[in-house]
Amino acid sequence: MGFVLYVNFRMPNFFDFSHGNCYFKGLFDVANIAVHKRNECIRRQQINKYFESQRSSMKNIKYKIILILSLVIVIVSAIITFYNLYHEKQEDQRRIHEAYAHVHRTYHETIQDTIRFYSSRAEANLRSPGIIEAFKAKDHDKLYEFIRPRWEVMQRENRWLVVMQFHNADGTSLLRVHQPEVYGDQIADQRSMVAYAHKSAQKISGFEEGRQGLAFRILVPIFDKGFYIGSVEFGISAPYFTDKIRRFAGFESFFFVNQNALGMFGRVDQSIAIGNHIGVDIPIKFRSLIQQYITGHNKLENAVLTYAAQTYQVNVLEVNNYRNKPIGAIMFIRSASDFKAHVRHMIISSILIAGVLILLIALIVDRIYTYVTQKMSFQERYAQMILDSVPSPVIVTNGEHLIAANDSFLEYLHYKTIEAFKKEHACVCEYFEEGDTDEYLMPMRNDQRWTEYIRDNPLKMHKAKITINDITTIFEVRISVLKVNNEIRYVVIFNDISTMQVQTMTDALTGIPNRLHFTRVYQHAINAAHRGEKPLSVIFFDVDYFKNVNDQYGHLIGDRVLQQIVALVSHRIRKSDIVARWGGEEFVLLLPDCELDEATKVAKLLRKVIDEEIFESVGNVTCSFGVAALEEEEDAEHLLNRADELLYEAKSNGRNRVVS
Repeated sequence: MGFVLYVNFRMPNFFDFSHGNCYFKGLFDVANIAVHKRNECIRRQQINKYFESQRSSMKNIKYKIILILSLVIVIVSAIITFYNLYHEKQEDQRRIHEAYAHVHRTYHETIQDTIRFYSSRAEANLRSPGIIEAFKAKDHDKLYEFIRPRWEVMQRENRWLVVMQFHNADGTSLLRVHQPEVYGDQIADQRSMVAYAHKSAQKISGFEEGRQGLAFRILVPIFDKGFYIGSVEFGISAPYFTDKIRRFAGFESFFFVNQNALGMFGRVDQSIAIGNHIGVDIPIKFRSLIQQYITGHNKLENAVLTYAAQTYQVNVLEVNNYRNKPIGAIMFIRSASDFKAHVRHMIISSILIAGVLILLIALIVDRIYTYVTQKMSFQERYAQMILDSVPSPVIVTNGEHLIAANDSFLEYLHYKTIEAFKKEHACVCEYFEEGDTDEYLMPMRNDQRWTEYIRDNPLKMHKAKITINDITTIFEVRISVLKVNNEIRYVVIFNDISTMQVQTMTDALTGIPNRLHFTRVYQHAINAAHRGEKPLSVIFFDVDYFKNVNDQYGHLIGDRVLQQIVALVSHRIRKSDIVARWGGEEFVLLLPDCELDEATKVAKLLRKVIDEEIFESVGNVTCSFGVAALEEEEDAEHLLNRADELLYEAKSNGRNRVVS
């Protein structure tokens, strides 16, 4: 920066000693000004460089914060991903175990239900007339004649019932109901289960091979006068159990029989074998899947395998014979979620989420950086100082969360800091209590937040009822709206009007609500009754010949009569009912949720109580009552007029009575 100075002065001589100064003094002053301005320019440049370096330093801090937060996001995402994978693995194992337990439980419950059912069927059949006698007589034809209708009923009950057979105690077959033409053979020599049943004379059950193939068999002993004379056998085909498991547990299932347990009747398709177990009636659609299972397993065991891009859960349950020794197993198969594919998807999702979070963090940090550099902390301190100077509680909120509050607010709610308040509460509106009029604020009103409701209804008076340490305070709530950077802030002032509220809403003589208070509560109650379609009743009553009481005994005695009547009424109404002084000796009683009949009973009770009371100096005093109930679409004024007319009718008809 340069300076151009134009100096114009007279200098007749090089030095003018007559003035005692040198004419060069002006030139020196001009030179000093030029030097000073140059220094100022350099100093401003240095300051600009300082602030530029500060901004650069802030930017470096911003980038470091973004880098650190990005690393934190990556680490946290990795930890969360591995934790979720571990948790998912545990959950997958738990689901597998639960599924196996469910199958196991279903199978054993089915076994026990089958045993109980056919044991009861055996007892019922043996109690039928003629069956025991035919069995004792070993009359094959007679026994078949008696039992055949029952056999047909049982087959209709269970299409998988394939065997019903009567065994003689000597080991021979008396009657195969399912195959009546074959009998008399020594069946006990061919089937160890039958031999064991004769030997033990007890009920036994279990899977065994027979002429009808593999079946679950139940042998029930037959006694006559305490002596064992034989047994009756039921056989249920294996598909009965696999069908039950499919319907109740959702698994497809099939039997694998140990080769050593096939016996002399074995006719099992041996095209599929796993170890020493042979598959029984495996559907064609599952044979390829079983072959895939065989490639990885040389014995029957639980597994998870993938076949044709689908994951399957395989569970194996051991089945036992009548001696509780394993003779085979049931294989259960159900499609399951592919855990490996789930792992891949979770890792990819975590990477994408981490990338998005890093981008969001970068944007947020940049936003915060811009905001912080623009925001002046002095303004915040200045605003807080202004808030604290207000004696009433004052808060700043966005309608959902508290942003700032003054000392009076924190002191009233007994919190030291606004952070301590925020840890326990999201909004001051959590303290709001319902009042007896719609002036009292609640967190939501007409689908609006309380701040929005105040903003949209500026002409209404708004109150807040708050109780702290059993002390209830009524506040008048006023609000101012600020818009900063397209964001709305509400400055809310809570003015304590509790004392004024009591004075203006309470009758000084009786201590009950006055007419103003009743009018506000009454309109609110009418609106609530119409909205909720609930009953509501009003009782008007006044003191009969009260003027005579005042004239004869004086106004002080008259006042005591009114106070005593109020006490009598107040002790005989519900907490939800409101009694108010309408004017002079006239009172009104509001009964929410009360039908006309019930309100009439209340009025009659009050009339009787007042009539029987002995009042000081006066003696007996009576009252007249008018009772009216709210009708559909009736407004508040019309209901009061009807109650007042009924009161007038009661007084016209002789007083000391109730008219409804």
